[in-house]
Formats: sequence, C-alpha cells, structure tokens
Amino acid sequence: MALPSFTVTCGYAGSSAARYASQALLGKLVWQEAPSTGVASTNSAPDINDASGAAIFRARATADSWLSYGKSPNSASAVRVPIPANTDVDVYPEPNDRFMWQAA
Repeated sequence: MALPSFTVTCGYAGSSAARYASQALLGKLVWQEAPSTGVASTNSAPDINDASGAAIFRARATADSWLSYGKSPNSASAVRVPIPANTDVDVYPEPNDRFMWQAA
C-alpha cells in the first residue's frame, strides 16, 4: 500500500512547560489524516493535556508542499510553513487548530 501524498499525524510530544528540555518524539498518538490538497482537515488539535502537554502536528509530504494551520487555515496565504519532500516537520498548533496543505 502506497503512502498518501501528504500526511499529518497529531500526537503529544511532552509538556509545553518543558519544551526546551524535550525532544520532538511522538508519544501518545491522537489521530492521523491525509486530506486532499486545499481542503481543511476534519480533525483538530486537542486541548492541552496536564500529563502530556501540548499536541503537535507532524507533517510529511512526498513532494515539496506548504502547510497552513489555525482556526481557519489557508495554504495559499502568505503565512505558511514549507514542507520539504520526504521530511518530517513538526509544528505546535493551538487547541482546536486545523490544517490545510497544497503542493509547492
């Protein structure tokens, strides 16, 4: 089975109060989604968890892409994150943020 063109995995990577001392390793997974380009995700970032901290979005694409995240993400806007092909990129969304992507 081939992987989708763009995938975001949401999970907890440790306490937000101790990010300076943490590595961005996924621990508790929450969801994974691979929507079509230009379509906002159906899932959103969960609330901050007292034990696990803030959730992250880990994005990976098969081709250079753009990632936007927020309450109303827009991957065509000027505020977006480049996702190099075949590279994991971690971002820290706010609770209830969703994401959108598009090919570069």
